[in-house]
Amino acid sequence: MDFKKILHEILEPLDGALGAGLIGMDGIVIDQISNQASLDMNVVGAEYSSIIKNAQKASSDFGLGMTSEILIATDKTVIIMMLVAKNYFVTLALQNESNLGRGRLELKRAIPKFEKDLS
Repeated sequence: MDFKKILHEILEPLDGALGAGLIGMDGIVIDQISNQASLDMNVVGAEYSSIIKNAQKASSDFGLGMTSEILIATDKTVIIMMLVAKNYFVTLALQNESNLGRGRLELKRAIPKFEKDLS
């Protein structure tokens, strides 16, 4: 299965989904799909990969276990990031009015598909 198809499967059932991307921990986008022209996953990947790395380090330093998910809420958008394997993460951008729980569920369903194709 190709990554764009998996990303489309994440977005399809979600009202208010803005975009999704599979991103390496180095910040480089592997693949992306967007429903909004102003959402640039290349910028999201570059900026948010450092947030994930910092969260992982802090979690490890405090003995809290491995970081698996990060959620960032702004006044316009919610960004959910979940780790895929060791070196990747998947990002979903939603409008604030979107169903956050459904977005998290769709990401969790997609992770094994990504991991299968990345191994």
